[in-house]
Amino acid sequence: MKKRKERSSSAVQVTTRVPMEEWQVSYDDLNLVDRISDLSDELLRHILCFLPTNIAFTTSVLSKRWTKLCYLLPVLRFEDINDHHRFCRIVNSVMLSRVTNQPLKIFSLNCRFMERKQNSSFNLKKWLEATKRHCIEEFHLNLHFHHTLKPVVFISQTFVVLKLQRLDIEKDTSCVDLPSLKTLNLEYVSFENWNDYINFLYGCPILEDLQVEDISIRTLTKHYENNVPDVGFKSLTLAKLVRASIDSKDAHFNGIDNVEFLRIIKGYGSKEECFEFIPVFSNLVHIELVFWYHSIHSWDGVVELLRHSPRLQILFIKKWRKTRSSKEWKCPISNLECVSSHLRSCTILNFDNSANDLRFAKYILQNARILQDMKIGFVIKSLNEILLEKGQIKEELSSFSRISRGCKLSFEFKFIY
Repeated sequence: MKKRKERSSSAVQVTTRVPMEEWQVSYDDLNLVDRISDLSDELLRHILCFLPTNIAFTTSVLSKRWTKLCYLLPVLRFEDINDHHRFCRIVNSVMLSRVTNQPLKIFSLNCRFMERKQNSSFNLKKWLEATKRHCIEEFHLNLHFHHTLKPVVFISQTFVVLKLQRLDIEKDTSCVDLPSLKTLNLEYVSFENWNDYINFLYGCPILEDLQVEDISIRTLTKHYENNVPDVGFKSLTLAKLVRASIDSKDAHFNGIDNVEFLRIIKGYGSKEECFEFIPVFSNLVHIELVFWYHSIHSWDGVVELLRHSPRLQILFIKKWRKTRSSKEWKCPISNLECVSSHLRSCTILNFDNSANDLRFAKYILQNARILQDMKIGFVIKSLNEILLEKGQIKEELSSFSRISRGCKLSFEFKFIY
């Protein structure tokens, strides 16, 4: 028996050995072929464009060819991470030595470090001046610890997309001229006054997509005339605007009344009557309302928006946890045109067991004649909630009569831990 085991072990050892000649051939085939060097310059530049430019420059250790390619990239994304002085040297090298009039599709500068004022290599003014020599289509600028820019920076015949984050713009923006701009994102950007903000938008005559988050006004002054706030909005018209997203404590609608899609994110600390001085949205077909954590939620405000949106087809409402309402809501006396004639889809997420939520859902179900689907979302902590509290609300909603025979009522349960 012992001899059989030894023979078996010996047989296994013999069968697992690989001849040295076969191993050598396999090694040569895998290790001695440099496939990257065979790629064209155009393809290599395309690959490098997916990397932050300062990271792409690390490939220069491979050969001088890669260094040359980095200077010719059509997309420049500079992101400082650790070595701020090295980051500035790379930006200086690329921007200040780049061939004049060389096309540049995207320029993105993301500066996180705080000590840039003490860094003599931080030449933001020169970098921005250098961008003027190229036909940039997309311009992204994120200066985390706010830096003040002159409005003349925003004079360009070629900008199509402009994204600004965490920066301040000097007063008097009447010089802003962006005749080709179609997409504008402003996030944590401050202006001297409302007129400067409006003048900035005036400089974008064919703007189609506007996203605004936490715009701040350094000298906030409002004058009221006939109960209408004079904040520079009155005569503003963005005739080509199709989409708008407003994320602010107080929503300002003037100038965006042509949109087809509107998203409003009501932030923490908003007052209950945040939907004031609402224009008529003649083209609006899709609206999304997001009530942020601890914000004040008002169904009266929602109804006023619906009243001013006669062609609305899609209504999406999301309430974050701990949103609150300070008063009882009563159904509107008169029918809302959009609800009775156009509304096809209604979604309410984070639906709670308040009487106000139930009244609103009931109003939609009983007045939306062509409603196709209504979705109610619940946030739950356990299965018991589905069976007890949320289950009762589901039964009550299901019992409401529906004026639209084709309406499908569905429910969604989302667990939180």
